[in-house]
Formats: sequence, structure tokens, C-alpha cells
Amino acid sequence: MEKRSKQHHFVPKVLQKQFLAEDNRIWFSERNQEGSFSAPEQRNINKTFRIRNYYTTLENDFPSDSVEKSYYGQIDNFLGEALPQILDLVENRIPPQISPDTLTDIREIVLAMTKRTPDSSVDLGSDLSIGRDLVEQQLKAVRKLGVPELESPYQKILEDPVQLQNRGRDIRVRSAIQPSPLCDESLRDFSIRWVVSGTHHSFILSSRMTFWIGNGGPNGFVNPHLEIWFPLSPKVSLVLLRDPSNQFPSITVNSSSHIRELNEYAARNSNQIASHSKRLLESITGKLATTTQKKGAPWGALL
Repeated sequence: MEKRSKQHHFVPKVLQKQFLAEDNRIWFSERNQEGSFSAPEQRNINKTFRIRNYYTTLENDFPSDSVEKSYYGQIDNFLGEALPQILDLVENRIPPQISPDTLTDIREIVLAMTKRTPDSSVDLGSDLSIGRDLVEQQLKAVRKLGVPELESPYQKILEDPVQLQNRGRDIRVRSAIQPSPLCDESLRDFSIRWVVSGTHHSFILSSRMTFWIGNGGPNGFVNPHLEIWFPLSPKVSLVLLRDPSNQFPSITVNSSSHIRELNEYAARNSNQIASHSKRLLESITGKLATTTQKKGAPWGALL
């Protein structure tokens, strides 16, 4: 049997690869318990933006990686095929030709990425608390039946934190991948625009991935000026916005000040951030980077 996947990247490696510093490594920083960012350090992307069993569900009460492989795996495969083509065109100031079906797919992927991360604005509580609430409701319903012997299995689960966490995680994961008809309907009004950096300034990658910016209004669909930003590389960001009159060009060259503003917004609203640039991450975190000597390499040959 195929081995079950347990290490789940909530920021897919195919996206992280666009922000590599060297080899398979990226400059990375995360918040500590005090709320400040750690000193940036280079890490292999196999070990960044991941949580063990984060998308594990239950199939007949057994752990399953079907969501990780079948749902998020399809999204990651799409990005792996599309990103190189899109980035090559946009970086050369050529607007990609997006078919209506592909536009729908991209909108759905942006929404999926928004819900995929633990930094999502949708907070259902911890997996343990979700699972406990569910089992307590089930036990309450069983007690109403007046059959004491039916209560025992649920009572045992209530006393088992692992089972409670497994059930809570199953609910959280399945909720995140459920279709959202109202969101899909609202997204139909959104067009794709591309923003590129016109200077040496770069976008960072963050654990939130997408940023809903209200431009002075609420960060929701009710706001006609809502913009959804999704940085795809240090130099390119996808933007979804309403533009019924086609006032905005397909590709916009962004200023260094606005990129800085977006990066600071990303850092404030994320628990983990990364970049291809040590200097950029030092600037965002306010911490000097730590370095680790490579085996067999002199200190002067590190970076």
C-alpha cells in the first residue's frame, strides 16, 4: 500500500520554489510566543510552512491523506504547470491569455489558498475543541434516547484527547474544502490583473498567502473596492479586483513604497514569512539573520 502522507505544506512547495535563495533553501522567519519574529535563517523548503497531519481526515475512522493528495495535490499540480508560463510572460510585460474556464479555476484556487492556511481569518477553534463540541453534542443526543448502553462509546471518546483531535481536524479540513456558492458567485465579478516590481524591491512570501485589502473599506465582498493580492514570486503578484469598465491595465508596474507597504501588511497578519533575500527579511523582521555553516564549506563561502 502507498504510504500515507503526514507532512502537509499549507504553503505549497511549488509556490515556495519561486522564492528560493539558493538550491532548495529559503530565508525564513516565524513568530515566537512573545509575538515577535525570529531572526531569519535559511531552511530547506521541505521543512517550511508545514504542519504534521494538518489535512488528515478520517475515512471509516482511519486516518486518510485523500484531501492532501486529491484536493490540494490537484491545486499544486495546476500551479506547477501554470506558474512558470505565467511568470515568464508577466515578467516580460506580456499579459497572459486566460480562458474563461481557466479564469474560473484561478478564482477558485485563490479562494482555496485563502482557506488553506492556519492563518486564515476563519477561526473555528482548535481541532481538540471542535472535536469535543461535536462529541458532546452527539452524547447529548444519545442521552435523549434513554438508552444508557449507547452512551459508553461517546463517553470513552470524550476521555481520549487523540480521538477528539482527530474528529475535530476532520471537521476543520472538510469545512475548508466545501464549495462556497456565495463566494463563487461574488468572485465572478472579479477580473485578473498582474502587478510587477519596477525596482529591486520584492514581495515576500507569507503563511497567509492571499491578502484581502479594502482600500479604506471592509475586507469583504460587500466592498466594491476590494482587492485580493496573491504574490506568486518576488517580482510578480496576481490581483483579483472588480473592474467592470476595464480602467486598470492588465499589467501594472508597482512602486517600491507600495510593495513595502504590502510586505509590512503581510508580516503583521502572518505567523511565518519567507524571502529569497536575507536583507529583505532582516528589514521586515528587524532581526539580523543567523547563518549555519555548510558541511565542508568555509565560512566565507556561505552566502
